[in-house]
Amino acid sequence: MNKFLLLIVFISVSTISFAQNGENVNYGFRTGLNYSSLEGDNIDLDSRIGFHANFFANITISDKFSLVPEIGVSALGAKADEIRLESGDNVELKTNWLQVGVLAKIGLGNKLFIQLGPQAGVNVGQRDNNDYYNYDFTAVVGLGYNFNESFAVDVRYGYGLSNVFDREFGELNEANNRYFQLGFAFKL
Repeated sequence: MNKFLLLIVFISVSTISFAQNGENVNYGFRTGLNYSSLEGDNIDLDSRIGFHANFFANITISDKFSLVPEIGVSALGAKADEIRLESGDNVELKTNWLQVGVLAKIGLGNKLFIQLGPQAGVNVGQRDNNDYYNYDFTAVVGLGYNFNESFAVDVRYGYGLSNVFDREFGELNEANNRYFQLGFAFKL
């Protein structure tokens, strides 16, 4: 998983570096709300509402296709703050993730578009020194609408493909991030 995370970061940095030399590149930020949950075998928790904020580069390849590398922070997890293990340790369930992804953006006309691609993340907002969290790999798909050259809105779904828990806790409990995002993108 570490190699895959490094690969995603490398592709994102390479794409952004390449984009700096291109004429068809727009930069911006995207922010909005998450509705997230942890889905798994022994996990039955209420969903959480949180925020996300991303910086992105929109690299136009053709009239209907562009690549969108992103980096940002997203509040994911469950509504419960934490669970206490028999060992006395706490496992946090409200988590903040640093996420890096490269999405393909496909135009479905002048205003409507879809997005899809991989995203990798690492937990950055916990107090347990990463003792219980692994890296996250997510498949993302979304639908959006461009209001004008500078403003767009989209809805995305993130389907976690990897167990976010680690060590002996992860051997007994498997959970994947799942989330819906409502995002507002502003091009600079």
